Amino acid sequence: MSDITANEKSHFKISLPMLIQAVGGVALLAAMWTSTQADLHALQKDVGQLQDQVKTMLELQDKPIPSDIRQDTKMEYFEKELDRIKSKLD
Repeated sequence: MSDITANEKSHFKISLPMLIQAVGGVALLAAMWTSTQADLHALQKDVGQLQDQVKTMLELQDKPIPSDIRQDTKMEYFEKELDRIKSKLD
């Protein structure tokens, strides 16, 4: 393996098309990185919203539904009314 040293006589040649391709490649990688970061940020936001929804659903799952409360109240009323009618018949 030989050592490569740079001095005043050293030079590096690159063609214009190669330079354009290199710059384009770097720009493409930067655009892909930015796009990936934006997608990741959007996914993190969606996951946060879903976690909040699951938390809310877990909190509400054991609470009675308002229509159940009304139905229970009506049933209690009918039971009392039935007991009152039974007592009148006896």
